[in-house]
Amino acid sequence: MSYRCIHVGIGTGVLAAAASAGVVNPLVPSWRGSANTMYMGWETFTSAYAGANAADMAGSSNLASLFNFGPGAVLTSAPFPTGIYNPTGPLAVMIMGGVTSAPRNPTDVVMNLASAGTGIVNSTVALTLFDNAGNSKRLAPTTTLLRNSVPDGMGGNAVTTAFTWSIDPLVWNCTRWQIDFSSAAPHAILDAVTLDLKLVPTPGALAVLAAFVGGTPRGRRRRDER
Repeated sequence: MSYRCIHVGIGTGVLAAAASAGVVNPLVPSWRGSANTMYMGWETFTSAYAGANAADMAGSSNLASLFNFGPGAVLTSAPFPTGIYNPTGPLAVMIMGGVTSAPRNPTDVVMNLASAGTGIVNSTVALTLFDNAGNSKRLAPTTTLLRNSVPDGMGGNAVTTAFTWSIDPLVWNCTRWQIDFSSAAPHAILDAVTLDLKLVPTPGALAVLAAFVGGTPRGRRRRDER
């Protein structure tokens, strides 16, 4: 099936079947599920254009939503797992979210992105951090890792790519974040996304740690030396 006629197959489930692989061989950080982390994942979408898609994978935080702002996109058909497909133009995807117990700064971020058809352009992937005072910082991925690639049956590949960010300390406190990525042409499919964020400890946790260190012999020596 050529990309020019992919949209004909949506009603029969041909496209959906080709895009049903989801995230394959994902990069799972060792710290997933530990304290001061967030996880969310999308594998079933409810809005193809402009509407919010809530994270639906088990264990997901509700502090983020995924949007596509590429007009002309449609959802692939049930009963297969749904994806966002654009037969007439590129996808323009934005994931927007906040942090638990804001303000808190992310230190590490891992995103696994599954796409098919003409696919997502890796160079468009970026993470932007914001605070409530107008500060922002846009970051390209620290690493980009191809995790899986197989023919999708339509002349392209079903691909899972892992993007990671290692973030230097900020002089301001992050309250929200945004991840953007896009395709370059029609016939790209967004199949699934997983996202992990590791955050600095909450101020309360830091205070407890400081009190603990202050109560140790090492902490007492430092006070005595002063």
